Amino acid sequence: MDEHLREIEKKLDALLATFDAQSYKINDVLYFFPDEIFQDSILLLRECKLPKTYSSYKDFLRDKFFAKLGFEENDLILFIDGGVYGKVYFQIELPADCAERRGCGLPLELLKEHKQTFFANDSYKEDVLALLRYVIDDNLSFRKINPIEFKKIYLSVLVNIFEIVVMEDTSLKDLRSIKGLSYYLLRDMFDELMLFIAGNILFHFSNQDKKAFEFLSYFSVYGSVGVDGERYKANPILDESSYAWNMTTIRSTMIQHKRAKQAIYDKKNALISIGKKLELYKINEQELKKQIKEGNKLIHGAEAKIANIHKILDKLQDTDANEVVFVEDGQEKSYQRKELLAKIYKKEDEAISEKTKLLKSLKDAEMALENKKKEIYVWEKKYAENKGLLAVAEKSGHPIDKQYERIQRALAKTLTAR
Repeated sequence: MDEHLREIEKKLDALLATFDAQSYKINDVLYFFPDEIFQDSILLLRECKLPKTYSSYKDFLRDKFFAKLGFEENDLILFIDGGVYGKVYFQIELPADCAERRGCGLPLELLKEHKQTFFANDSYKEDVLALLRYVIDDNLSFRKINPIEFKKIYLSVLVNIFEIVVMEDTSLKDLRSIKGLSYYLLRDMFDELMLFIAGNILFHFSNQDKKAFEFLSYFSVYGSVGVDGERYKANPILDESSYAWNMTTIRSTMIQHKRAKQAIYDKKNALISIGKKLELYKINEQELKKQIKEGNKLIHGAEAKIANIHKILDKLQDTDANEVVFVEDGQEKSYQRKELLAKIYKKEDEAISEKTKLLKSLKDAEMALENKKKEIYVWEKKYAENKGLLAVAEKSGHPIDKQYERIQRALAKTLTAR
């Protein structure tokens, strides 16, 4: 072992030796340890070179947690954002003559009532899937275990995460009730979970993940030798028609499926791009409308100014006096009549010139608005057409989708086959 790792391990062991795990118990079978407790150790382990037996710092810490808590094979240490769950796998003993064993002897009506009370509208599913994402990246990761190991532990892992959700989201305290409701919810969601796990493996396989390829290589119509050197009997991925899928046929389907999904993705991106352009055009339209409104106000102001000038000119035309009084900037001033006429005529020219410019600007804005409306019409039509094409593509799907779903269902079934 690396000397640096030894030092980190000593510090971690010292911390765990004085660490009171009992104070982090949610109940008799569930712990939750916030990240900050082991944050320093995690940071050091992340930067440290670990032995090949550990895939990540989580595996190293998991061993330490198992030892500290006295955990056994079916117990669960689950790393999530914000902390670590420690879950004890427990059994419920039932009388030999118990009629309903699947729900730990609890009546079906009671289990339905619990579900309706605590998880109306199947709200538990979101929490289960959130934990499952951590599980498939760690505890059930195809990068860490092979299918044989998967089959040994997957059920206890799933039971544990359902029990975590039930204990966290309900007021149930009795372990029999917790186990019974967890089993009931798990049965209801089991197929969905296995399809999710199978889909994750196939996704990484389609992206040329070497570990995903190694994992799927265990499933063969012939006996095979695993990467660990052990021989495995034939264990084909059989679909509902008993067709055996091999690496070649799966790869071919996944390539086509990926292309089909990419085509849908491209259509969605094109629609988003058109939508953004359309939104920008509509913003421009509103700006032009605002500009036209302001332009009309300015023209009315210019017309009022011209009208006022004309009133002044009319008054000057009606007088014969050589000297007249004119109010300018709030002050009365005396002007020679001819001098004042020249001044007012100049103001008239300036006001008319200003109005002419405003009218031209208004006309340009109105022209731009008409053109913008035409552009909006074109892009709205284009958006509707692309939205329709996307809806048809998503609804009808690609012919290869059904083939992919057959493989996904077959792999989900094979993962759990005994």
